[in-house]
Amino acid sequence: MRNGIYTIDSIEKGQAKLLWREDESVEELGVHVKEGDLIKIEFLPGGLQVELLEGETESIKEKARMIKEQLLKRSEENK
Repeated sequence: MRNGIYTIDSIEKGQAKLLWREDESVEELGVHVKEGDLIKIEFLPGGLQVELLEGETESIKEKARMIKEQLLKRSEENK
């Protein structure tokens, strides 16, 4: 696992499958999060630090919602 920002791809049997934002590689980590959450992972001298990025998660979800609305609107206009 490397330092960076991860998206929670799915949670299966208590294990979160993570997508690293740079290359979308899949990693597993047992943390208390839900699908779609963003977390930041850093390797520090004292160990691994995992931080839930709540504000960024909501921001990305809002951007995705807006993009979806724009695509639906374009689709309707092209009919």
